[in-house]
Amino acid sequence: MIEVTKKAANYAAEKANKVMIDAIAQAYADGYRAGYKDREEEIPVDLRDNKTEYIDLGLPSGTLWATEYEMTKNEEGEKELLFLPYGKAAKYSLPTEEQWNELLEVCKLRGEKSSSGITFYGLRCIGPNGNSVYFRSKGYMEDSRNVAIPDFGGGQVFFWLKDDSEGNEKKAIHVSNWKRENPMTNVIDKVFSGYKLPIRLVR
Repeated sequence: MIEVTKKAANYAAEKANKVMIDAIAQAYADGYRAGYKDREEEIPVDLRDNKTEYIDLGLPSGTLWATEYEMTKNEEGEKELLFLPYGKAAKYSLPTEEQWNELLEVCKLRGEKSSSGITFYGLRCIGPNGNSVYFRSKGYMEDSRNVAIPDFGGGQVFFWLKDDSEGNEKKAIHVSNWKRENPMTNVIDKVFSGYKLPIRLVR
């Protein structure tokens, strides 16, 4: 009888251990899946698909710039420009102030305007190897309102720079009207981190 009792106790212990192990394994798997799902929902589809194209401008640092601002898809499945507040934009490979300054120092800059000269469409940077990137005037979003787009005049280029400083204002490129004789005017600005700006990636 003692032997049967001992075997029963061992059997119960093994079953209890197995149940505990299975429960821990299931909890781990559930937590992993939940975290992965949250991350997937947070990153727009086009960024997850790694469709960003980069171009070599022949810069001394070897930095490659994305050929366009990042895009996302709307509810109809159509592509549209992605605007993000700084907190979300900072998770991606944003250009630093030094990388932007390298563009200004090494590249030739050309502002593109309407024939009347009133509307500023954007800024083109031509690298030493002849390749170029174009920064379109797409403005930014204050909540759901698009500000500073080229509409019957005006037009301003905005996109985030990497900024590890404290506070609710972060560095961003802000070109309101490029002039050959004074291209540095209002180029780097501090913008409220809750505004949604386009993002241009580097690698």
